[in-house]
Order: sequence, then structure tokens, then C-alpha cells
Amino acid sequence: MTFAIEWLALHIFGVLVAFALLVIVFRKEDTNYKGELILTIACCLVTLVAKSIYIAGGQKETLIVIGKMEYLGKCFGNYCALMFIMRWRNIKIPQWFIHTLLAVNVGFYILIATVDYHHLYYKDYWLSPSKAILSGYTLEISAAPMYYVYMAFLLAEIVTSISIIISSYCSQRSMPNKGKIHFLMVAAMLSPMILLSLRLLGILKGDDPTPLGILLSCIFLSIAVVRYGLFDPVKNAKNYIIDNLNEAFVVTDADHHFLFLNPMAENFVTDIKESGSYCGDGEIYEFLKGSQGFFDWNNRHYQVEETALKTDDFIQGYMLTVVDITKIMEQNRLMKELVLQTEDANRAKTNFVSNMSHEIRTPMNSIVGITEILLRSHHSPKEQEYLLNIQSSGRVLLTIINDVLDCSKMESGKMQLFDEPYDTFSLFHDLKISMENRIANCPLELIYDIDPDIPCTLKGDMGRIRQIITNLVNNAIKYTEKGSIRFTVRVRQKNADKVMLYYAVEDTGIGIRKEDQKILFDAFQRVEIDRNRYVEGTGLGLTISQNLVNMMGGVIEVESEYGKGSKFYFTIEQTIVDPTPMSAVNYEQQKSGVIEKEAESLFIAPGAHILLVDDNDLNLVVAKDLLKPLQMQIDTAENGMQAVDLVQRNHYDLVLMDHMMPVMDGIVATKTIRELPDEKYKKLPIIALTANAMVDARKEFLNAGMNGFVAKPIDFTRICNQLKLWLPKELVQEVSGEEAKQLLMNDISDSEIQPENPETGFSFEEGVKHCGSKEALMKTIRIFYRTIDSKANKIEQCLKEGLISDYVIEVHALKSSALLIGAVPLSEAAKELEDYGKQGKTEVLEEKTPDVLTMYRDLKNILRPYAEKEEDAKKEFSDGEWITALQQIHQCIEQFDLDGVDQIMEQLEEYQVPECIRESMDQLRVYVADVSMEEIMELTDTMTELLRD
Repeated sequence: MTFAIEWLALHIFGVLVAFALLVIVFRKEDTNYKGELILTIACCLVTLVAKSIYIAGGQKETLIVIGKMEYLGKCFGNYCALMFIMRWRNIKIPQWFIHTLLAVNVGFYILIATVDYHHLYYKDYWLSPSKAILSGYTLEISAAPMYYVYMAFLLAEIVTSISIIISSYCSQRSMPNKGKIHFLMVAAMLSPMILLSLRLLGILKGDDPTPLGILLSCIFLSIAVVRYGLFDPVKNAKNYIIDNLNEAFVVTDADHHFLFLNPMAENFVTDIKESGSYCGDGEIYEFLKGSQGFFDWNNRHYQVEETALKTDDFIQGYMLTVVDITKIMEQNRLMKELVLQTEDANRAKTNFVSNMSHEIRTPMNSIVGITEILLRSHHSPKEQEYLLNIQSSGRVLLTIINDVLDCSKMESGKMQLFDEPYDTFSLFHDLKISMENRIANCPLELIYDIDPDIPCTLKGDMGRIRQIITNLVNNAIKYTEKGSIRFTVRVRQKNADKVMLYYAVEDTGIGIRKEDQKILFDAFQRVEIDRNRYVEGTGLGLTISQNLVNMMGGVIEVESEYGKGSKFYFTIEQTIVDPTPMSAVNYEQQKSGVIEKEAESLFIAPGAHILLVDDNDLNLVVAKDLLKPLQMQIDTAENGMQAVDLVQRNHYDLVLMDHMMPVMDGIVATKTIRELPDEKYKKLPIIALTANAMVDARKEFLNAGMNGFVAKPIDFTRICNQLKLWLPKELVQEVSGEEAKQLLMNDISDSEIQPENPETGFSFEEGVKHCGSKEALMKTIRIFYRTIDSKANKIEQCLKEGLISDYVIEVHALKSSALLIGAVPLSEAAKELEDYGKQGKTEVLEEKTPDVLTMYRDLKNILRPYAEKEEDAKKEFSDGEWITALQQIHQCIEQFDLDGVDQIMEQLEEYQVPECIRESMDQLRVYVADVSMEEIMELTDTMTELLRD
């Protein structure tokens, strides 16, 4: 009995300790984990109270009810303790975890509360003699499986809590009483865990000692809270921050009486009171509020923020934060002065650079123009080399000057965009020619990937778009020694009025490091100067391109992997003038070259059935038209997967397979066809169509099972040779030379071909042979016809003035142009004159030249029907479009883009010339031919004014 009383007293002491701890924690400052700790202590209190009542004794039924009450504290005490520790250590707890853990505890408690109705938790329970209970009897149990499951669950919760505490101790660097607090926390968790484990292992027998562990937990927590300030770090941190603020911090009641002043505020208020200017808390408060949140004191500037302290819309007081902004205002004043000085200096620099660039460009235009003229004359190899060096250096210098001018325009805000209608096919065609010329002497492959659905006429600044692309492509060429450069244009979005175009230039060059990409678009910046010291450039191209793209409403971006290549891309919006797809309008231009010069390679195969595979619809149309003279039946597929399907459903004698395609590329498609079960698929001829003609690519095609390849753009002779080689011999029908010519010229109507007379010295058939197609011949005849008089006069003048080297150049040109149009006798006569000229036989030239020029001039009457027919067929061109074209010529001359001038002039020949500028147009042709740059700029301005009038 004595032991039972002592045991009861110990538990009552535990109740008192738990209650005291509950009161202490309740009165502590609020924290985000205070509620969990209060619930934990409350559960401990419930457990200890229930255990005390249990020890006091009672009947079997009473003890069972009290035991269920004790379990209420046990079930939720561990759960609350775990939640407290996790929040104490600022661990983000997912809601699903909280709810799941709570549901498990609730489930176990329901299981315990209903032990009277099942045997899942206890198999049986009975009264047994005990010295620890005042009544002399305790409740013994026979545990069921769920009892051990729940005990294991309780231990798992405790172990998790201890693990978090240990992890916190290892990660905490600066925490007052770190070791002691963590030790007490671990001890608080270990106490019930150890006693519960000993009980389950059967080491501790008799009355359940677990509440004693809970009592120890409460004692350890009390020491941590009271002795070592478990809650105090938060309060201390707040006080420390407020006291050490560089701002004055004031709290008042609703009547503006001071309730709290931090040290900074106390000094401030003391100074104000000692000045005698203000007295009383209210007056000082109003002064501190300032006017519109600002006030001055002792030659210093302050900013004030007032906050009302409310509870349920009732104002209890106010809080003022006063910040000294004297240094900030002084720095702002100095910054404004520096900005003004910088702007003045920048304007002076911009004006100087602009004026200097103009002064340099004027003589440079003359130097480069004269060099261009001299290069058209005959010189010794050494002189030719000097002239080429002058030309190359002059162009580099002009490029630098133009870049500097553009940069200065952008900095001064004078750069403007001129939105004018432009032909998209012309833009991309010109860019393609320019790119091909640029990489002519480089081991690079140009991949030209243009969306055929781009509208044929857009409104925007075509010259600036060309400049952006040219800059990006030139950069790609500079930093790419081998591999490829891909130029891509895609339609991203399109509606009735606007189209969003995506441009990209991608290379396989040296790439750009991540740290260098940050400065890539800065002016005059060049990355890896040591490595790229031999690369020409000013470092302005990307800066100018970025600014132009920004002016067009886009953003230029870069993706690069060092050592593997780079990709520059941007998206800009353009206004649609004519929504017709570019491919439809320019189909006839893009299929030029269908008539092959080598007619002897032609055959027909009307019984052949082939499959043409390409992901580009335009490529399919062009290829089918190209192969039309062969009379084959041609099916098409847009990707490798379609090709595999068609090959299985139809019989084909041969497959022309593009290499790079979406869904399934040509190599994978070929391998798939070769792996089909029927033996015929292994023998089916498959020819690759590819722009990649490198040796490694050829090996890859052959390894995939392809029989051969034809490089893009498709050469008619080569594809005929491959088809003739791999088509079944019984399907190939040879044709005679005359029949081949007739097939190749079947698109020329009889009305367009004048009856040929050998005495005229002109053969339309011969012209088609040399030009490649009827369209190309008609265009060449028109140019040849228009220049007969001026060229003949120039030959006469050169001979008369003794300029034999110029004479040789002119008759050499006549030899080639006459052969192109089919004027073979004139070509042979011009060659004879060229030979005499090279030999210096002036007397022979004076004797024979008049007869040759007569033959030359006589061709004008013979060619007139063709030339006039072409003139009548010219398209109409609005005055606005003529003005845009003339302005572009002027701009090209300013940038010394002679190729651009030639391209624009060539395009203008396709349109009818307005009556008001016909004479000027003839003069412009002469100036362009003579590279008279200043005269071209003046004349284009004059023609523009005439058109506007």
C-alpha cells in the first residue's frame, strides 16, 4: 500500500509539473510552433491525470474507461510532439502528411476505444493483483497483433522526432545554448521511448511505466523553456534588430503619446526637445510626420513612413519609421550631374564619329569605285593583285565606317525604319546569292530552309532585315571553319493583316562560352580575342543587329555550346500586303533549269513507277516538273514513315529519298524498308537526295542501304544518269538527239519561236541549249538587245582611242554573250577579234572590226520580236514601288553593295518603266555599268522626286 501511495504521489507531481509548464508556455511570446507545444503538453497532462486516477483504483469497467482516457493522451501526444519539432525547425510540412498522420492516430484510438467489441487490439483483459494500485488490482492484457503495430508506430514517431533534433544540432551554427537545448529536447523524446521499449521487451513488468517517461519529458521541456529560453531567441532577435536599426522607430498610442522609442528615436526626440522648437509628444509627433512624408532637421533630410496599428478596425496607436536619406539625395544629385555630363560627352562623340565617318567615306567611295573600274581593264598579274588588295581593304574599311555610322545613329536616336512593300522571294533570293558568293571559297555547306507559305509581299524595312541576316551569316562564316551554316525562316503566326516570322542562323563553328554570351551584344566587344585575332570585324555587327531587331519589336537571342556551334534567332512582325504564298507566285522562277543542256543524257521511261520523298512541298513540285520529260509515273511522300507505308502498298521501280525529314528521316526509312520481310525490298533501288555531299555522309547513305545519291540542288544530267543506272533496263527507252531536244523544249509555243534562217546568224534552239531554258534565253535576249548600241559604240571608241586592253575585254564579253543567245557566228567572230587584240595586231583589228560590228548591230532587227514580246509581257509596278527600289539602290551605293545594286536593277528590268523616268532609267543603266557611284545617288534622288511629282 505504501508503494501505491508513493507511486500515486509521483504521478500527481507530474500533473502539477505539466500544468505549470502549460501555463508558462501559454504566457510566452507567440511563435509559429507555440500551439503545437501547448497541445503536446496538454496531451501529457491528460495522460498523467488518467494514470493518477487509474492508480487510485476501481472496478474492472472503471479501469477500462480510465485506460482509454490515458490512451487519448498517448495517441495524440506523440503526434503533437512531432508536429512541434518540425515547426520548431522550420520544416515545410505538406498538408497531406499532416492529415494522413492525424488520420492514422485517430484510427488507432477508435480501435482502442472499441476494444469491448472486438479482439484486434486485446485478445483478452482481466484483473490481477498489484502493489502499485491502491485497490490492489490492476488490469492485465493479452496483446493482439494491432497492439504491437501501434506500439511500433509510436516508436517510429519518436525516432523521427529525435532524428530531426539531431539534424538540427548538426546544421545550426549560431544558437544560444545550442547544445543544452538540443540535449534536453532529445532527452524529452528518449524518456518515453526507452521505457516503452523496455516494457515491450518484457524487461519492465508490472504497472505501465510509460507515463513516468512522459513526466520526464515534461521536466526536460520545462528546463528548456524556463532555464535556457527555448522561446526567447525570437524575442531577443526582434529586440536586437529594433535597437540596432539605423532608423528611428517610434510607437505611440491613439493620442500620439510615446509608448516606445528605440535608441535612435530617443536621440532624435531629445535633440528636438532641447532645441525648444517643439514641446510635448503631440507636437514632436506632428513634426516627425513631416510634409508629404519628408522633413529636414539640422541640415539633413529624412523620409517618414506612418503606419496605423489597428485591431478590428479600431486604431490603438501609430508607428513611425524615420529614415535618414541625406546620403541618398546627395548621391542622386551627383548621379544626375554625371548623367548630364555623360550625355553631353556621348553627343559630342556621336557627332564627331558621324562627321568623321562621312568625311572618310566620301574619298573611300571614289577609291573603291575607281579600283572597280580599273579591275575591268587588262593588267599584269602583279598589278591585278595590288588592285584586288586595294578593293578588299577598301570594302573592309567601308564596312567598318558604315557600322560606326549605324551605331552612332542608334545612340543619337536618328536611326529610322522605312516600312515599304517588298517582295519576299526577291529578298530571300538575293540573300541566297550573297551567301553563296560569301562561302564560295570556304569548305562550308549552306542549308537554305525557307517556309514556302510566307506571304509573297510584306511591308517592312527590307534593307534592314537584309542587314541583320547578312551580319549574322557573316559572323557564322567567320567563326566556322568546316561543317554547315543553316538559314531558316518560318511562319510562326499569321492572321489577315500580320505575320510573325521566325529567322535563325545556325552554324557548326567554334561556339561561344557561357560567360562570353553576356557581353556578346555589347558594342566593340569581341570574344576570345587571342584565339580569333585573325578574324576581321569591329564588334558592332551584333550590336547593330540587336538594336534593329528591337526597333522592329523583336528580341534577338543566342543558343550556343562551346566547341559545337551557335544559333542566333529572332522573331519580328510584318504587315501582309499580298497573302499569296511566296512559293505559288515564284514557281516559274524556281523551276528554271528544267531544260538541260546535255540533251544526250535524256531518256524516257513511261512504264516506270517511282516514289519521290521530300518533306518540302515546293521541292516535290520542282522535282516532279524537272523529271516531267522522262514520262515516268511519280508518287510523292512527305516523310520516311509515309514512304515506308507506300512502298508496302504499291510496287515501285525506284525511290528518290530525301535525307533530312521530320517524323522519320531518309536513313531510318531506308533501313526500315531493307528490314521488311519480302526479298524485293532488299533489291529496291533507293537514291538519296541530299544537300550534304561530304564523304562521311556518302558512307552513311551506303551503310544504311542506299544505292546512290544525288546532291541538291538537283542537276538534271546527274539525276538522269542515276535513274538510267538503277531503273530496270526494260523500262528505259533511249531517244535520239532531236527527240530529246523536242522533249526539253516542249514548253515553248510555236508562236514564240521565229522561223530560223541560217543566214541571220541566230538560232533559238542553240540559245536554249546554252541558257538552259526558254525563260532564261528570253531574259538574256532582252538584256543583249538593249545593250547592242552602247556596247558596239564602246568597242569602236576603244579601238579609236587605242585602248586595246579595254577593247579585248569588250570583245571577250561579246563572244560569251553572243554564244549564250545562240548567235554562234558573231561569237566566233568576236573570239577572232579577241585573239588579234591579245597579239597586238591593231591594223587587223581596224580592218575586221567594222564588219563584226555590222553583224552585231544587224542582230537588233532579228531579236526585236523576242525583245518586244518580253517588253509587252512586263509586269506593272506602282510609283511607290519604284520609289522604294530607287531608295534601295541609293542605300546600296552608300554601303558600297554593288552586288545589291545589280540585283535590284535586274529585278527592275522585269517591270514597265513609267514614262516620266524612261530617259533617266537609260542613263541609270549606263551609270551602273560604269560604277559611277555619286552620279547614281544623285540620279536616283532625281528620279524619286519625278515620281513623287
